[in-house]
Amino acid sequence: MLFAAGGLGFGLVGSGVRAAFTDSATATESITVGTFGILLSSTTPGVVVGGSKGAWTLTLNSPAITSSVAGNAPIEFTVTGNGSIPAIVHVAKGAAPASPFSDLMTTPPANVTLANGAHQDYNGGIAWTTLSSADESKSATVVYTITATDS
Repeated sequence: MLFAAGGLGFGLVGSGVRAAFTDSATATESITVGTFGILLSSTTPGVVVGGSKGAWTLTLNSPAITSSVAGNAPIEFTVTGNGSIPAIVHVAKGAAPASPFSDLMTTPPANVTLANGAHQDYNGGIAWTTLSSADESKSATVVYTITATDS
C-alpha cells in the first residue's frame, strides 16, 4: 500500500502538476514646469522699450531743459506678469541725482505679486528746482531696477 501511495506521488510529479502565479503593475507621473516672466510697458511719450525676457530696458531721453523755471520730467511704467508662475516684483531706486535734480519716486514701492496678466503701475522721473547759470550743461539720470522672482 505504501508503494502504491509512493507511486501515485511520483506519477503526479512526473505528469507536470504545478502552479505559477504572476502579477505586474506600472505607476507613472508626468509633470511640466510652468512659465515665468514679466513685461515692461509705458504710456509716457518718448519712452523706448527694448530687450526681452530677463533683459528688459525702458529708456526715456527727455528733451533738454530750455528754461530756468523749476520743473519735472515724469516717467510712468507698468510691470505685467507674463507666465503661469506668479512673479514677486521688486522695484529698487538707483543713486539719487545730484542737486538741483531729484527723483520723483520719493520712496521705493512695496513688493507686489503679479499673476499672469496682472499689472502694477509705477511713477518716477526727475524734478529740478529753479536753475541758475551754474547749472548750465548739467545732466541727471534716475535708474529703477525691476527684479521679479518666484518666491
